[in-house]
Amino acid sequence: MEKLFNNLVIIFSTFCCCFAQSIDSSMTVSASPNGLESKVVIITAEVNPVNFKPTAYRFSLFPRHRPSEVYISRMFFPGDSLQVVLPENILEADTLANIASLEPVGGSFEKSYRLFTKRSESIDLGTFIIKEKSDIVKLSVIDGQKDIVVSRPKVKIFQSGKLLFNTTLDSSGYGRLRIPITRNKEIPLNMLIDTDGEYPIWRGLLEVSEGVSRKTIALSSMDLMQGESLFRVLRDLTPFRKGPENGAEILFLLNEDDHVVISRSAGDRLYGRVRLDLHNKQSSNYFNGWILSKDVQYLETLASEVKNEK
Repeated sequence: MEKLFNNLVIIFSTFCCCFAQSIDSSMTVSASPNGLESKVVIITAEVNPVNFKPTAYRFSLFPRHRPSEVYISRMFFPGDSLQVVLPENILEADTLANIASLEPVGGSFEKSYRLFTKRSESIDLGTFIIKEKSDIVKLSVIDGQKDIVVSRPKVKIFQSGKLLFNTTLDSSGYGRLRIPITRNKEIPLNMLIDTDGEYPIWRGLLEVSEGVSRKTIALSSMDLMQGESLFRVLRDLTPFRKGPENGAEILFLLNEDDHVVISRSAGDRLYGRVRLDLHNKQSSNYFNGWILSKDVQYLETLASEVKNEK
């Protein structure tokens, strides 16, 4: 009898244990979907290769304050849709606390970065523009006589007649010149600064160091005296002659947008002075001569301002 009772107790205990496990398991299963559910965010971007042809792109995402902890890093090929999907909760919630980087592969290209803020569902990082690796020149352009900035001058960099870089500086006369490291470093670079007639065109050599360097260019306007007017040259290789005669000796050839201060005229010929920079633009000198009136244009606005000041 006692043996039968013990067997019944064992059977009942086993049944209760199984029933409890079944209830616990069912509760776990029913709670599991909500516990494991996680929202995702789709992060997209575009690539503008310009005229370059990278073979692939490495796209990586990581927190700004912990760059070694990469969320994801994937390789894409030209023509692929640049898109990744991440759990939303792994992104940093602070403003601009996350970074996306794009590293072009298959050439001498710069890695590009983009800061972004966590958002729900989708994040569009915009367009990454492919750029060659470059040496940087931080350029400032000032008025050398008044010691003030020259606003928004246009700057062009040439090598052997080929345009390497073209930009417009900001309103404070500052800008970053990106000079490709693939340039021929044995051949000098030429720089041109155009201020739309406010100053004579600045032309000179540009020395570029490896990495990042700084350079300040001082422009000088032509001072007018009583009875003088300011003109600009209309085309390159314009003769500036010693005398008014057709066959007079050519002192030198002027370039387009050079400035000439005119003091008198004789028929279709104008007499005046120009300034030439000497000794690598460390000094300058003035030269007097004659130029045809058809080769120059009167800078009415600038000349009027100068006369009114006098």
